[in-house]
Amino acid sequence: MCSLLVKINISHFHSLKQMLVLFVFFIIVLPVSATQAQTLDEQRKLYNRAMESLRSGDIMRFREILPQLGDYPLTPYLHHAWLKPRLGQVRIEEVQWFFENFDDLPDADSLRTRWLLHLARKGLWQEFQDFYTPQRDERLQCLHLQARINTGNRIYLLEDIRSLWLRGDSLPDECDAPFSLLYASEFMDNDLVWQRVRLAMENGKTGLAAYLGHMLGPELKALQSQWVQMHHNPRSLTSAPSLPDTVQGREILLYGMQRLARQDIGLALKRWAVSRDNYSFTGAEVAQLERYLAIRAAEKDHPDAIALLDRVSPAQVDEEVFLYRLRYALKGPDWGRLLIWTQGFPAWPEMGNQWWYWHGRALKETGDAAAARKAYQRIAGERDYYGFMAADRLGIPYRMNHHPLPENLKDKQVVLETPAIRRAHEFYKLGKYFPARREWHHALNRMTVVQMQMAASIAREWGWYDRAIFTLGRAKMYDDLVLRFPVLYDDLLREYSRRRDLDLGWVYGLVRAESAFVEDARSPAGALGLMQVMPATGRETARAIGLKHFSTKKLLQAKVNVPIGSAYLKQMLDRFAGNRVLATAAYNAGPHRVRQWLPGHCQAADVWVEMIPFRETRKYVKRVLSYATIYDWRLEVEPLQVSQRMAPVTPTGQQGSVADLSTCPAYRVSFN
Repeated sequence: MCSLLVKINISHFHSLKQMLVLFVFFIIVLPVSATQAQTLDEQRKLYNRAMESLRSGDIMRFREILPQLGDYPLTPYLHHAWLKPRLGQVRIEEVQWFFENFDDLPDADSLRTRWLLHLARKGLWQEFQDFYTPQRDERLQCLHLQARINTGNRIYLLEDIRSLWLRGDSLPDECDAPFSLLYASEFMDNDLVWQRVRLAMENGKTGLAAYLGHMLGPELKALQSQWVQMHHNPRSLTSAPSLPDTVQGREILLYGMQRLARQDIGLALKRWAVSRDNYSFTGAEVAQLERYLAIRAAEKDHPDAIALLDRVSPAQVDEEVFLYRLRYALKGPDWGRLLIWTQGFPAWPEMGNQWWYWHGRALKETGDAAAARKAYQRIAGERDYYGFMAADRLGIPYRMNHHPLPENLKDKQVVLETPAIRRAHEFYKLGKYFPARREWHHALNRMTVVQMQMAASIAREWGWYDRAIFTLGRAKMYDDLVLRFPVLYDDLLREYSRRRDLDLGWVYGLVRAESAFVEDARSPAGALGLMQVMPATGRETARAIGLKHFSTKKLLQAKVNVPIGSAYLKQMLDRFAGNRVLATAAYNAGPHRVRQWLPGHCQAADVWVEMIPFRETRKYVKRVLSYATIYDWRLEVEPLQVSQRMAPVTPTGQQGSVADLSTCPAYRVSFN
């Protein structure tokens, strides 16, 4: 801090106001010695008084309190509160001191943005460069380029301007000055402009593409104009197209075919059959468009969808193509086709378990039981929905693969001493959960994987279980089941599972999937609390169960949320006659949608789940069912097989006893 004093020259001050600001800087940044608070409770009280002094404008009182806070974790927020409204008045040294000491504060990023804009307005370009860190804000990126121009820092300058210019959106006015250099340089040619035209068209920004057309030579300018017309009227312009058989002409025609496919897949297929023979498309261009047409045909349930999915080249088969193939094969069911579509190995590891499970099912249904067992054995030891079902097929016990996190005391101590973690803990202890989570999330951005593991362990020790779950997910560490699947609100969940006659493991699995035990969880859709109850559902269910004095905000209390959420889950279970698969889907997507999704014939539950139209609901049902099994293990009861929670699905959704289902074709091909 002494070095800072040396840097400040009194001759730099040109007004009494500047000297007063410097005086305040010394009394706040370099506070006088004072008796410090002895206890954490005293520090908390002083912190609140200091913040109130700032709000009321009592700077002298603020100055008296600040040095008494000692090492109180939240003190940086006082410095931020002081600095934020005074950025236009304070000295650069004060701002520099703040960022040197509190750059890890979540609010530091927005403060830096405001400060950089202030420096740019003042034309302090060297200072702008000194304070600049990589930014997402395109205004600041362009101002940084301007700062480099004005300070003579031109190493790779044009390359950096070119990289920023190649965007599919319009860029802010702050970019005009740097871009003028690019326009006058050797980099600016038709190829570069066409690249940006392509990005603009891919982004649907036809106005930007038209503006860029003025920078092209006459031939390409005409093509760019045709591209914009193709965007607006693909139905007309893909009929007997007059585009040249060039790279750009074919690109425009392929774009038009994709646009037409969204509007009329049948017409797009007819037009493509003609254009494909009339233009010299490359193999890669053909494969890419035919993949696109296959997906659109599958979305629209076009009669040629299966044939189109069949024609997708192996290099173009990704998760989206596989899932459409799977659903079409199961719709028949066409087990032979599914067997062909699952030959070889999945091209992406994250889909491996699903791929191998359905490859095994296809083998079994086409009569090769020995090969089916080998396919199931590949994944039967995995702890997920497909691994559990494969184990059920083989009739073997589940493997939970629980591996507690290793203790690394050195890294753990480093995490504990991290200022952001200390601030998060203080907010958590004060019951201020939003800023606590914000600090925690910000801290993780600067941690190694090992430190994240230790942070998860620390969160558990504090009783902050949702952060432990979240942190392990960020670290991609999934094998500490005690940390990832905590047994919380046990008395409450046991009581209402018993009252509603619900499967306790299933209820736990649902709560874990819904909120990860965040009592005050709020979803973007408006669902609230542990069991993520929608307000309207909460009001209706509260009336149905005779819960008095209900209000929406009470859904953020576990003691209200669980009685209501469990009652609603019971309603779904009763509505679908005890079928937990249908009830789980209805809890997520609503019973009216599940009614619409019921099959025209009796169907095995694993098949029905894959046929759910909503991706979110498909994943949700699988997650809840697998979590329910894990919670059986956590609750130290014999894990119920996933198959035992998956009764076959009938056209009415009404399930009788197992004996009543003995004539159901789907039942004979379900779990063995």
